[in-house]
Amino acid sequence: MDEGGNRGRDPENCCLAALPLGLAFFGEGAGPIPFQWVAGARANEVAMTKVDSYMVPVLENPQGVFKNDSTFLIDELETLVPERRSDPEDEADAFLACLIEDYADEWLLLPMFMQRWRHEADRLVNSKWILYEHQAGQTTAPAFEMLAQGWSDRQVQLVAEVCGSEEMYGILDASLDALLSITERAFASGLFLFGSRPSRAEFALYGILSQLTLDATPSLYVRENYNHTYRWGTVMEDLSGIEGRWEALSTDPEKLQASPIPDLLKLCAKYHLPLLHANTAAMDAGEQMLSFEIDGATFTRNVMERYLHCLPELRKRYHGLSDEARARLAPLLDETDCLEAFQ
Repeated sequence: MDEGGNRGRDPENCCLAALPLGLAFFGEGAGPIPFQWVAGARANEVAMTKVDSYMVPVLENPQGVFKNDSTFLIDELETLVPERRSDPEDEADAFLACLIEDYADEWLLLPMFMQRWRHEADRLVNSKWILYEHQAGQTTAPAFEMLAQGWSDRQVQLVAEVCGSEEMYGILDASLDALLSITERAFASGLFLFGSRPSRAEFALYGILSQLTLDATPSLYVRENYNHTYRWGTVMEDLSGIEGRWEALSTDPEKLQASPIPDLLKLCAKYHLPLLHANTAAMDAGEQMLSFEIDGATFTRNVMERYLHCLPELRKRYHGLSDEARARLAPLLDETDCLEAFQ
């Protein structure tokens, strides 16, 4: 959610900032991918005037074209720097990475954002951190404290709109713990999901987890209960010197089943895909609230227009696969309850 273009305090900012750095040492022509990071007032101005909907970060390519939404920004980087891709070489694996990325972007953002503004002790600290960059370190002005309090109040209200009421917090907590349990096992035996180099899935997960390890209360919780995951996030921040290669999973059913991918897809089926379905159904019916069932409880929150493109885009990518790739994926997607969403 909007944290004002602040590089350290926005998950998509962290994901997109880490990606050109992380890919600098993978593929041919290894070395830094040149880019300039612009934050503060200029970033907000670009987000408000150069793209259709306000969302940071915004990427300006060498031709002067501006785009946002992390999925499409990663696609853009895949085109601009094809020798250092974050999509696995195998097309079926690439689809799985994209699905996990969308799950991180659209569902995992909710428990992360809720955690950031949930605790009174964290709110003013986080507001001041965000404003510090916007104010270029000028914290002595009398208005600084007032602005920090105002930002905190604004974000608390935004949590209610985006994450739902406090009655929804238990569902969000459970979904986050489910993810952290998977990453704790996965990253205790390796850094990456599709071999020894990072895909867009890891960068998206890092975007979320980087925030949980920044904010005081969530950071303590993750460090005490999911220490490998905590450390993984600090490694992902800078992958300098790590070299690797893709290792196809979907061509080896036994290897795929033993990987973290099936468990991650089950979370997609439980939280992410129903969210997208419910949002589309509610908006088609002209309703302002969406709802769907999770473990006998009802998750309810405001509808959001940005979700409308997600499911059609995932379906487009799935049906754009070769018949052979879809045949390899179908059993896994079926057993994890994801397949119906793409038919």
